[in-house]
Amino acid sequence: MKKYFLLLMASACISVADAQLVKQNERGEKKQSELDWYNCSFEKDGVYGAEINKAYDFLKGKKIKKRPVVALIGTGMDVEHEDLKQAIWFNPKEKANGKDNDKNGLVGDINGWNFLGGKDGQVMESTMREGDREFLRLKDKYADYIFDGKDYYKVINEKMTKVAAPENIEEYNYFRNKVLPESPMAGSYAGWQLTYLIRDYAAKFDRMMKERFPGKELTQEEFGICYDPKAPRDSLSEVAFMMCAYAFSVYQSDKWEDVYKGIRSGAQIEMSGKEYREKVERFGSDGRAEIIGDNYLDINDNKYGNNVLLTTDAALGTMVAGIVAGKRDNGLGGNGIMDEAEIMALRVMAEGEPYLKDIALAIRYAVDHNADVIMLPVQNTLYPEEQKKWVSDALEYAESKGVFVVSQVWDAAQDLAEETYFPNRWMTGKKELTNLMIVASSDKAGNPSMDSNYGAKEVDLFAPGRDIYSTYTGDTYQTGNAIGFAAATTVGVAALMKAYYPELTGTQIRNILLESVTSRKDAEVEKAIVVNGQRTQDLFLFGDLCLSGGIINAYQAVVAADKVSK
Repeated sequence: MKKYFLLLMASACISVADAQLVKQNERGEKKQSELDWYNCSFEKDGVYGAEINKAYDFLKGKKIKKRPVVALIGTGMDVEHEDLKQAIWFNPKEKANGKDNDKNGLVGDINGWNFLGGKDGQVMESTMREGDREFLRLKDKYADYIFDGKDYYKVINEKMTKVAAPENIEEYNYFRNKVLPESPMAGSYAGWQLTYLIRDYAAKFDRMMKERFPGKELTQEEFGICYDPKAPRDSLSEVAFMMCAYAFSVYQSDKWEDVYKGIRSGAQIEMSGKEYREKVERFGSDGRAEIIGDNYLDINDNKYGNNVLLTTDAALGTMVAGIVAGKRDNGLGGNGIMDEAEIMALRVMAEGEPYLKDIALAIRYAVDHNADVIMLPVQNTLYPEEQKKWVSDALEYAESKGVFVVSQVWDAAQDLAEETYFPNRWMTGKKELTNLMIVASSDKAGNPSMDSNYGAKEVDLFAPGRDIYSTYTGDTYQTGNAIGFAAATTVGVAALMKAYYPELTGTQIRNILLESVTSRKDAEVEKAIVVNGQRTQDLFLFGDLCLSGGIINAYQAVVAADKVSK
């Protein structure tokens, strides 16, 4: 994620609001508007929920026409949770007998599938960043090039040497402009290369000063002549000059010989090389080759994984499932939005960033197994072109089958008109996807999450996603925050619509949800933004933050769906 936002691990971790897991139901102590408040309405409860309870009042007397299948593509899940057992999807063609009964190449995919699993029951506990994966894929081709804006250089025999331009300039520019900012390893490697450049230029600066001031003791004052603002631009020389100038303070001396001696010794080169090797050891492998053994760059290598769903990251998936389908009014936990839904668990996420191949295959798995609604992992900035097509094709496939798909924005305070994230509706390069909805989090007061990304066209709507009470692993319950809770609310509302109006397509569901929001378009709200790389805050009209200008409203959605169905 851009600027290493994934170090926050917000997609894989839950910020817990309550200090202790609870077995008992908190409803005796707190109102619903303080717990699973997404069910509530401002009119009755004083919070900007999704008006689920009001939707059920409207639907009273109507029969559910189908149990919608909801595919949660994300982390693992506790499928045996006491408040979720009634809502778990079972593959009708598979049996728990250790055989591939449905002949799809996946043995035991009874409740879903773990794309990060191995045949021996092992599971991946973390995944590499996409930037690091791309860095290692392209390192040997492009990592050694140093570009000064005009010419290309490489460090050959520890000397800066001018070389021919890369053969594939387009791919090199992708590596330089997209991959390098996304990869800690790439940044460390570039820093290592930079130390050679600094040593090379330091020698040039030394010669320049000794020619200009023969026999004189050189100080920081004489060093100033090494930069001539009137000379033709040499970006590498400017970088080296700035680094050498900074070295005077590092060595706490104004004498050039002290600085040059330190640079000439190669200590920085050795230290930077060590730092890079440590980064490789830390980030350079996630065990996929050993645990799974597939080629992640081959979409046709698709028979891998296992059925282990109760993983160390299952808490997030369990909370998401509880928002969507926790049993209503049973005295346990909170009320899920559509407890007749069937939850299909498809694990593609661990600590790190998901592989796009896993996402694409999970979408196709969900569609092929009759999912009505799909929830995707959070958006990301780096989608390599070929792998992006895998996801685009899978989303088009879902669209062709009438499946509704939801993804959520990152908490990076970025304007999506300025910074492109994927998936998005325009990613196919052809027509706009009509079944894909991008959502952001709102709180009880109807305000947008302070740090969420935003976009007048790029974000469709806001949905309750802060301080949510839901199911947790081990038959417990918890209040917390996590990227994905707003998407879960949206998915739950879509499942509610699909249960009573199964003829609705994904395109129709998206259109209805957009047109039926609780309008907040003229409300002035405070929002974190990024300006020139710096985070600050500003006031916005809610209508400038998303396409619909409002917060998801299940009641108004089912009223509209009822009219459409007639």
